[in-house]
Amino acid sequence: MVSVYFYLALLLPVVSAHFSITYPYWRGDSFATQYTRPCGGVNVTTNRTEWPLDGGSLSFGAGHPWAITYVNLALGDDETITFNISLIEGFNQTGKGDVCFSKLSIPESLGIADGTNASLQVIQLGELGSSLYNCADITFKKDAKILENDQCKNSSTIGWEQLGSSTTSNPPPSTTDDESAASQTGGAAIFAPGSIAALGFSTMLIATLMGLAF
Repeated sequence: MVSVYFYLALLLPVVSAHFSITYPYWRGDSFATQYTRPCGGVNVTTNRTEWPLDGGSLSFGAGHPWAITYVNLALGDDETITFNISLIEGFNQTGKGDVCFSKLSIPESLGIADGTNASLQVIQLGELGSSLYNCADITFKKDAKILENDQCKNSSTIGWEQLGSSTTSNPPPSTTDDESAASQTGGAAIFAPGSIAALGFSTMLIATLMGLAF
């Protein structure tokens, strides 16, 4: 009989690879269920962070040596919402530490009104081939602000690679020229919305042998 310690050793990379959304405030601790789509097994909450009508800040703690990362938006306030609005289509986040985007822009065509409820979804596809999910619930408010510069910084260990690119930026670059200085000094990036929603991929891990269902 194979020792249980063998399986626990196999699980160590999985456990260390979890991530958490630090702003807006995430739905809750998804440590045991983070492989469950669409929101890591955590249901929608009433603990909503106010976000500006044209887009707001996002920060999360990365625990992977690298992870293909997507950010999606869903409008609504219950479990029937669909994350079909892509705010970041996908990038390879490298290194472990804090990742922060000072502003993720919202498509003007959505016509977001003051008081609209929505949820953000962050997907990370790591080296083990499984997707991890986390969500944060927000309310769009006309008087809401993005995070201040001293509240939104990238760790020096964090890098960025566009999918299909062989070059790495550190920290994540901005999409606007006037933000380039900030992106070279640990500042956070500003992103325009993407055009297609990201699809998560999941596989069953060796942990299922121990009766753990992700």
